[in-house]
Amino acid sequence: MSARYLLVDGHSVIFAWPDLRALHDRNRAAARKALADRLQQLHDTTPWRVTLVLDGKLGTVAATAPPKRTDMVISYATADQTADSIIERLVASSGVAPDILVITADEAEKLTVEALGAMTSSPSWLREELEREGASFTNDLERIHRSARWK
Repeated sequence: MSARYLLVDGHSVIFAWPDLRALHDRNRAAARKALADRLQQLHDTTPWRVTLVLDGKLGTVAATAPPKRTDMVISYATADQTADSIIERLVASSGVAPDILVITADEAEKLTVEALGAMTSSPSWLREELEREGASFTNDLERIHRSARWK
């Protein structure tokens, strides 16, 4: 797959993954944070540049420093928009739509972003990608540790 920009419809993923859905039923903010933490690892350890888009409130986070160009982006929809509308706008205005992979379970959203030139995949594909990359990262660390010469 040639796409390197990953746009994630956060609540679509949360409701598709049983563990995050159960957490969301108890604590919405915790479910959002758990997903963001998993995606941050993917963003930090792979070529994927991840943007997580979420519906709803709780998007105000006190920033201690301005974000860097390499930071993972988390975007919250305001009252007059939806995560879907943000994703569509990002794809349409990007100029690199063929390099974008949108993760959503929403069939209408898939059709819209594909019509704009982006690729789509499912929340289950994302879970598999996270597991694959996590195993690869762990193997790399173990190999480095074994080959290190400690004095």
